[in-house]
Amino acid sequence: MTVKATGKAGAGRTAKIKITRVDKRCKTQNGLHGEGCYGCNCDDDCCQWGCDVDLATLKVIFRKRELIEPLVDARLEDCFKTGLKEDEDYAGGAYRETAVRPEDTRCAFHLRHQPRGCALFFLWANRKAPKRIVPTICRIYPLTWHRGRLFVDGPLRKLCKAKEKTGKGVKVPSLLETQAKELRALFEIEEK
Repeated sequence: MTVKATGKAGAGRTAKIKITRVDKRCKTQNGLHGEGCYGCNCDDDCCQWGCDVDLATLKVIFRKRELIEPLVDARLEDCFKTGLKEDEDYAGGAYRETAVRPEDTRCAFHLRHQPRGCALFFLWANRKAPKRIVPTICRIYPLTWHRGRLFVDGPLRKLCKAKEKTGKGVKVPSLLETQAKELRALFEIEEK
C-alpha cells in the first residue's frame, strides 16, 4: 500500500495532531509525577497491547534499523502485525500496529534482554536518537486521542504510576500537567 505523507508543516516537520476536546479526567487524574513511568514499578503493563506507530515515527525507526534489531532480536518487518493504514488521526496520515510477542506478551519493541523497558525509549534516552523514534501514544501515555478528543486511556493498569495513592493533603499534578511538554510537542490543542 502506498500512502502519501500528509500533514507536513515545512521541510522535515510533521504537522501536529489537532485536539478540540479535552476530557475532564485529563485534568483530574493524578499524573506521572516524580520520575514518571521510569519511577514506577508497573512491570511495563501498558506494553502488553503493543502500539500504533505513526508514519513520521516509522520513518525514524526504519532509519535506525541497525540499532533497534539487536535490542529486540527481530527484523523490523517482524515487529509489525499490520501494513500501513491510512488515517488522518496520525502524524503523517498513516500508521502501523506493532506485533505483540506471544512468549512474553510484550510489544515487539520491548527490550529483549532486560526485564523492563522499550528499545525505542532506550535509544532516545541513551543513544541520542531523535525523540520522534518513540511512538506518539507511548510518549503521552496514559493519555490518548481519537478524532480530536484527548482522554485518559483505560482502564489504567493496576500498577500504573497514575493510580498511585497519595497522602492526605498531598497535591499531585494532573496527567495534563505532567504530560504537558509532550502534548505541546505533538498536539495542537484548541478546546472549543
